[in-house]
Amino acid sequence: MTLRSILGVSVAACVLLAGCGSPAPAASVDAAPPPVTADARAPAVDLPWPGRSAAESAGLQQAVDDGAQPWLLDPAELARSYASAAYGWDSVTATATGDSVELTGPGGVRRVLTVAQPGRTGSGGIWVVTADSAE
Repeated sequence: MTLRSILGVSVAACVLLAGCGSPAPAASVDAAPPPVTADARAPAVDLPWPGRSAAESAGLQQAVDDGAQPWLLDPAELARSYASAAYGWDSVTATATGDSVELTGPGGVRRVLTVAQPGRTGSGGIWVVTADSAE
């Protein structure tokens, strides 16, 4: 097994163990997510998400290239995953347009995410959330 394969498998395993790239809540791994409200509270994740550094994004890109985490290739799927990690939303509508995704969550709460491809651009490049704002 080559070093590249080992690193790809290691990154993929770490991402899977972390809940498909979703970080644990800051207070405790066992803590329940805060209730969803219609306010513009800060998300429970750090941005950019899911790769907070160039090295993490490169590792995620490699994992996708190796066949794991295909949801990172679709900005709408990325946004739905982000809404789950950041707000605990299990039902959300995501509409992607260019470098933004409009989310509509429980109770009609609306957010607009800015997304970008940190490395490779086009159909084979992963997407990350770079900004989150109330609509």
